[in-house]
This record gives sequence, C-alpha cells and structure tokens, in this order.
Amino acid sequence: MTLNTKAANHKDRICLALDLHNENQILQAVDQFMDLVGYFKLNSAFTLFGPDLVQKIRSRGAKVFLDLKLHDIPNTLSGYGEAVVLLGIQIVTVHISGGSEMLIEFVRSVNAASVKFGIPRPKLIGITVLTSIGETVLNNQLGIRGSVAEEVLRKAQLAADAGLDGIVSSVGELGIVKRSLRSDFFYVTPGVRPNGAAHDDHQRVYTYEDAAREGSDLLVVGRSVLNAKNPRAAMAEIHQALGISK
Repeated sequence: MTLNTKAANHKDRICLALDLHNENQILQAVDQFMDLVGYFKLNSAFTLFGPDLVQKIRSRGAKVFLDLKLHDIPNTLSGYGEAVVLLGIQIVTVHISGGSEMLIEFVRSVNAASVKFGIPRPKLIGITVLTSIGETVLNNQLGIRGSVAEEVLRKAQLAADAGLDGIVSSVGELGIVKRSLRSDFFYVTPGVRPNGAAHDDHQRVYTYEDAAREGSDLLVVGRSVLNAKNPRAAMAEIHQALGISK
C-alpha cells in the first residue's frame, strides 16, 4: 500500500496520549509537543479533571481527542450528543459493540446538537477490537469466533453503515478493512512503537513505518514518547517515519 495522503506531511497524523494524572504535567506536555503533534488524547485524566482540562488544552490552540469509549443503551448515548459538541472537542470514541441502534442514535444526537449550537461536531470514531486483545482472548474469553481481522472488519462495516466517521484498530487490520469501506473513512491506529521497543500491554503492535505504509490517518503514541530519554527526539523519529516536514 502507498502512504496515506489525507493528512500527509502534517503533524495532524499524530496524536499524543496524555495518560498522566497530574494536571500540570499534562499541560506541560501539551506545551512541549504542540508544534509536533496534531491531537492530544485524554482518557482517565478527563475523569480526574473534567471539562475544565479540555478547555485549558483548547485555550492553547490544541485539538482534543476525548477517548470516552462510550457504550450504553441508545437513550443514554443520545444524551451525550450535546455534551461532546459543547465541549468543542475534535474526536470522540464509541464502542461499536453497542450495536447499530446505539450508534445511529449517537450520530443523530451529535448531528442535531451541532446544528442547534452552531458548533462543528467532532469526528465519531468506533472502537473495533482493543489492541490488547489477541485471537486467544477473542475466541476463548469473549466467545467470538474467527480471526481478529474478521471481527474488526465486521465492526468497521457496522460503524460505516451507522454513519460513524472512522474506526480504531491496529495497523494489521487496515489492509482488509480499507479494501471494503469508503475512501474517506478515518483510521486511527494505537499500538505503534519504534522497531524493537517493548510492547507493553498491546498484543497487536506495529512500527511507525508499518503505519505509514498501510495508510493510517492518525497514529496514537504515548509511552514510547513520554517515557523516552529525549521525548522530542522520540517524536522527531515518528515525523521522519511518516515523512512529515515542518
């Protein structure tokens, strides 16, 4: 496959996961990497510091990826529409395993809120199969038959049919999925590391070069950068792998 061109040669192809529990450290990381990173992802930090942290990051001119991984009954997801729009975030995640009705209701509520308040809506990105899950867990613990790639494709098709903007998967599934879905679908890939780096708790791990070759739209990186001896040099390595020039 060829290098993805939707955001080629731009820092918007990189998202830094801020898995930190100190607000000052989080904001320092935003300041340190704003010139090298397009998005900053919040998980547990949002639980700790809430919308106030989102606004502090946005006030710096940065874009926020709120990794909520929403998963509930359709009526509950409907209530999230106004919430995620009013936050002014750029990306939010939802579990595809909640089913079509839940996804469609979430898309409807987000679109309605965007029109109501005149605020651009975030990209709605569906979680397929977590990169910490391999085939053994998928088959034996979750009771889902077939390969991880087959399950990712099933969920990706469900997400596309429901009106989501893209999916989260590992780099390894991009080939089979991209052959089956529309060309403007947005692909987010966590579990990317420098060649030879520790996998941590990811089971499906690929290199930055793999992600570039397979056409990932957004690489999510975290520990491989934040825990590096020279974090900015580690980020520069990603820029080089993706062919990003300032």
